[in-house]
Amino acid sequence: MSAYDSADKIKSLSDTDLTAATRYNRWKDEITQSEKEFENFRKTGRNVVRRFKDERDAVDATERKFNIFTANVGIMQSSLYANIPKVKVARRFGQANDDTARVASMMLQNAIMQDIDEPECDFDQVMKDAVEDRLVPGMGQAWLRVETETEEKELEEQWDTVTNPPELLQEAAKYEVVTRQSVVIDHVFWEDFLYSPCRTWKERRWVGRRVYMDQDALVERFGEDVGKRIPLDYNPKTGSDNSNAPKNEVLQKAIIYEIWNRQTRTVLWLSKVYPELLDEVDDPLGLEDFEPCPKPLFALTTTSNCIPTCDFYLTQDQYNELDLINNRISLLVQACKVVGVYDQAATGVQRMLQSGSENTLIPVDNWAMFAEKGGVKGAVDWLPIAEVIQALEKLRQARDDIKGQIYELTGISDIVRGNTKASETLGAQNLKAQFANVRIQKLQNEVARFAQSILRIKGELICRHFLPEQIIKLANMEFYLEGQNAPLVHQAVALLKGDHEEFEWRVNVQADSLAQADAASEKADKVEFTNAVATFLQSAATTMKAIPESAPIIFETLKYAISGFKGAQELEGIIDETLKTIMEKVNNPPPPPPDPAIEKAKMDMQVTQQKAGLDAQSKQQDMQIAQQEGKLTIQQMMAEMQMNQQKFAEEMRQSQEQFMQKLAQDAALARQKLELQTQAAASKSKESNNG
Repeated sequence: MSAYDSADKIKSLSDTDLTAATRYNRWKDEITQSEKEFENFRKTGRNVVRRFKDERDAVDATERKFNIFTANVGIMQSSLYANIPKVKVARRFGQANDDTARVASMMLQNAIMQDIDEPECDFDQVMKDAVEDRLVPGMGQAWLRVETETEEKELEEQWDTVTNPPELLQEAAKYEVVTRQSVVIDHVFWEDFLYSPCRTWKERRWVGRRVYMDQDALVERFGEDVGKRIPLDYNPKTGSDNSNAPKNEVLQKAIIYEIWNRQTRTVLWLSKVYPELLDEVDDPLGLEDFEPCPKPLFALTTTSNCIPTCDFYLTQDQYNELDLINNRISLLVQACKVVGVYDQAATGVQRMLQSGSENTLIPVDNWAMFAEKGGVKGAVDWLPIAEVIQALEKLRQARDDIKGQIYELTGISDIVRGNTKASETLGAQNLKAQFANVRIQKLQNEVARFAQSILRIKGELICRHFLPEQIIKLANMEFYLEGQNAPLVHQAVALLKGDHEEFEWRVNVQADSLAQADAASEKADKVEFTNAVATFLQSAATTMKAIPESAPIIFETLKYAISGFKGAQELEGIIDETLKTIMEKVNNPPPPPPDPAIEKAKMDMQVTQQKAGLDAQSKQQDMQIAQQEGKLTIQQMMAEMQMNQQKFAEEMRQSQEQFMQKLAQDAALARQKLELQTQAAASKSKESNNG
């Protein structure tokens, strides 16, 4: 047969895609083979969990064990994860003075961190559970998904009342509005996580997990027709595979396998007891790495097989030997008591131990025979307790030696546990602490990588699936929308929501921010850091004063020097800004300081110029006053002249009037005289004629 039917080895994946039946058979066998590959890991993991919880069988219930394994796991948990991490988000290829990218980075960082300590996200508890799974059975994992809450609203009818009759513009309709979006982080139980058998994690073809769903959840997810026909096959009471699981669950559930196929970027769901694939969809999240889970927290793995080996099994001989010795010590402690045998005939000896009291003599029958046998020494033979005590001391020393071996193998030195000796020097204690830090640092970096991957996936889910208004709300940037920064906020959201082939935002988690903080150590580190920077700046100030152009190399040296201190990364941005300001001053130097003598001469000149200016101003004012006085004089003269002219004109008018009057009078007198003369002549002539 060319088509793939059952558990035969697959020669070509194309054979498995011919029909729905072949696809189902292929993935059912993929899961079966993966579970077989994990069978030994799960068996040993369950044993280690029982050892961690100190669950014992009836055979060894009376043994006295030294359960240092549980204590060591607790110490490692505090060293690897004890605090919610400090997250820093930056663009992968950032550019200087890119305000949009800076605001986008801040928004994404706020959106990632805003619910990190809330029950809906549950990041803190997931990290604790994953670290515990890593330290006990040997593998910890988390899973991310997007939850969207919507609210149904109704759109009312809209009518155009202008027309007659009114025209219906919009019919009544119902629509959904997104009210809340969140990224949920689930802890994946170490037995429920699966992936294709591979040599290294990079070679995996698919990853998956087992999900336990009741019938209501099945109906809601796969529909009523399919959901009610899926057998509820989860039964933790049967078999030994679930020895650590709760066995008194009332609610029946089905085991559903959720598989993410990296080769085709598809996701499918199936049940081993249902003959068809329950669902299959193309890449629903569009993540850059496709899978909604990070690389697990693995214990020891090799390049031959990507199945971890738990830490306990690497030191199980020492743990078992420690239990054996501790049990023997317990038995010897029980044997450390005053016990012996005595001569039954010597009744006085028994009374001496049982009912004897101080300052009391006990009678002995047949004293001669009692004394002949050596008295009490001859009648009593004690248990050799000295040999028991000697063996006990040797066993206690051996127990301490085995504890030292366990600390060396696990990387936990006595200084980490707070134990030390008064005779040890400070150098010896620092050496122990350094040794422990070197061993634990690798695990801390791995836990930081795991946390960073989770938060990176969360950030990518926010960018790809959250609405812009939800991103602004989560980032607490709503109050910026009412000011002048509103365009920058919208540009930043557009940048986050942009169509990027790769997720270009780098999410960084510092490993030391996860571990339990040592207040005294942090204080000492800060004092050391401050002193080192102050000393460096004092010596650098002289050089920069003499050679300002040396500022770049000095500040780069400072950044290199402080990079070895914890928390110094936050200062790099401030150093860059300071360097930028200094270089601007170097490229545009201020004028040199003035010479005091020249400044004094300038001041004197300014005083002289001011005095001359005042004098000139005073003279100008005098001239203005004189000019004003001259103008007034001229005006007075003009007024006088005008008055004189008016007076002269009046006098001339009066003279002319008087002259004209005199002429008129003279003319009148002349006429009268002429008339008189004429009358006299006429009279004379008349007289002549008459005479």
